[in-house]
Amino acid sequence: MKIARPRGDRATAVVAAAIVGALVVAAAVFGVGVSSANPRLADVGAWLWSKARGTVVHANGLSGEVDGRITPSGSQGRRLDVVQDGSTVLLVDQETGVVSRIEPSLLKVTQTRDFETAGLQFVVSGTSAYAVDPEGTVRRIDPATLNAVGSPIALPRPLGAAGIDGGGKLWVPVPATGEVVPVQGGVKGVPVKVGEAGDPLSLTIAGGLPVVTNTRSASAVVIGEDGGTGRIGLPREVAAQEEPVLGPNSTDGPLAPILVPGPDGLLIVIDTDSRAPQSVKLSTVAAPEALGVPQVLGTRIYIPNKETGGLVVWDSATGGAPGEVAVAGRPGDVDVFVKDGQLWANDEHGDRAVVIDVDGRRHEIDKNDQDVPGPTRTAKPMPTIKPRPTGEPDPTTPPTQAPIEEEPEEPDPEPTRKRTPTPTPEQSEAPTPTPTPSPKAPGAPGTVSARPGPGKVDVTFSPSDGGEVRHYTVEVSPSGGEISPQRVDGNGPYQFEFRGGDCDKDYSFTVVAHWEGGEVRSQPSAGAKPCVAPGKPGGFTAKPKNKGADLSWSAPENAGSDTTYTLSGAAEKNGIEGTSFSVDGLKNAAKHEFTLKARNAAGEGEGSVSTSVDLAYPTQSYKNANNGTTDSLIQCGPQGGCEVGRIPKGEYRSLTVICQVKGKTITDNEQGGTSDVWDRIEWNGGVAYISDTLMATPKGGFPAAPLFQCDD
Repeated sequence: MKIARPRGDRATAVVAAAIVGALVVAAAVFGVGVSSANPRLADVGAWLWSKARGTVVHANGLSGEVDGRITPSGSQGRRLDVVQDGSTVLLVDQETGVVSRIEPSLLKVTQTRDFETAGLQFVVSGTSAYAVDPEGTVRRIDPATLNAVGSPIALPRPLGAAGIDGGGKLWVPVPATGEVVPVQGGVKGVPVKVGEAGDPLSLTIAGGLPVVTNTRSASAVVIGEDGGTGRIGLPREVAAQEEPVLGPNSTDGPLAPILVPGPDGLLIVIDTDSRAPQSVKLSTVAAPEALGVPQVLGTRIYIPNKETGGLVVWDSATGGAPGEVAVAGRPGDVDVFVKDGQLWANDEHGDRAVVIDVDGRRHEIDKNDQDVPGPTRTAKPMPTIKPRPTGEPDPTTPPTQAPIEEEPEEPDPEPTRKRTPTPTPEQSEAPTPTPTPSPKAPGAPGTVSARPGPGKVDVTFSPSDGGEVRHYTVEVSPSGGEISPQRVDGNGPYQFEFRGGDCDKDYSFTVVAHWEGGEVRSQPSAGAKPCVAPGKPGGFTAKPKNKGADLSWSAPENAGSDTTYTLSGAAEKNGIEGTSFSVDGLKNAAKHEFTLKARNAAGEGEGSVSTSVDLAYPTQSYKNANNGTTDSLIQCGPQGGCEVGRIPKGEYRSLTVICQVKGKTITDNEQGGTSDVWDRIEWNGGVAYISDTLMATPKGGFPAAPLFQCDD
């Protein structure tokens, strides 16, 4: 099934902003958007869990106001996951496996089922819903009734976090076999190999497509719309970890952010459209080892920080220093997710939450607001129409400050003019000069980001704090390639471009701040290759020949000199150089399929191209020959001895030759030629054979082009 994909997070951002803008206007005219007359829940909103109070509230995404509350029985202090998709809202108890379904229009729990499984994952998308037990069972579920549909599917344990793609297909990582298993309509499909047995795997559905990150091989496999796979190489630092990377369950666009747990705070943003893995080390934030699962909205990446109870924000489009958004106001876990084109950050252990739109504006949420409807309360009255605040500015941009104006000094009154006597000069000591302060050393440049491209790496960084930097340069390891510009002024722009180098090498970049007293170096960036995985080859064709085909194609637009090709199907060959290949050893009188994929050291393209060749016999018309002394005999087979007809002596006619085959050796009495080649011909509505010595066919080989060998 073809999946309609967003063409980039920038496009997604524009669409989301337009939708939210339209809803804001509607809210101003008609009041807060509602999904039913009673209770009145906002159309753009999300359900948020409060563990300490045992309540789940619904918040308006355009204002941050709470407009609904439910208190499930016995839920206080429980560890619940809120699974929400459209009108489906489920509460999953991670300790007991009890799942409750909320009916938003009634503000109450309407169904409950005990799955008797701790750590259960519920995955819902539209009408597709599955319960995934990490211990090895997948069950299709009716999201409206919570009843099981069909038989459970058993898979080798343990199972990774699963996701549903844009076509409603569930994908389940199975590290034990190094595969992801598709499930469509409750039926297990053919597993897709993404690594070796035991490799740590992590799945994200990015823009509707599965992206599987393999920690051990430092690679990400993208499963395309046609089921084909492409591999994207990741920085070598990823392979230093033994555990799966941290990644969101799904993203709206092609960006898939992953975080490598550890003190470096290594963030990698995989762009499945350009096949480029942008990387940055967030080691300057508080306790980078406390960072959690990243989420993406537009081009901004939001990462919960357990040390601060807030969010780290980094813009993958502009780079620079990360910003921060306060959420809980104290250390602790923060649940972060994207819904309805907005990012939500919820302090499950407290009363605070934050909703952020695609432009970075945010609203704080008080989940303990008591003046909200619930099962026994009336709906909150519609608010008086008034201008809606635009929200707070982008957390990564400092607020604009009004200029500080100094009051002018009062002018001195005009003095009375009078003659002042000239004083007698006195000898005085020369004033002691004020010592010039020593220049202050700047801080190290921070957050060096490396974004690979075709034949290059774009390097951005955040400037040094404090001191006065004269200029910046960048050091490359290992050496090689060219840096442009050679230096960057202390006032920016804070970016370099690296060109050249080898595609099979990872390069790291260290930015050097030069000041009056010396140099200050940044932390080296993560490794990056000056190339990206190539796209699809073009113009793939197959020209038939006897028992083979001559294949040709055009290179992808971003292919470098080190691009090679992998051929599969009727013939298999790795590492093909150039844009042509000759295949031999195929069976004539048959059709053959070929698939071609481009690859380089950065990975292999998601897409492949296919072509086919039909080795049907190319029939030709030739006259018989050497028929001047005796009749030419027509036989039933190439061994002779079974005459089915003859051409009278002296008669020459055109015969259709189908193919050639080896048989009994015949010597022509007229010319004395000898051959064991026989021609299969059309004869009286069927087929028959005649010695090639009696035909005016091309000579000099077997078979004689353009004829093919008989293979049937």
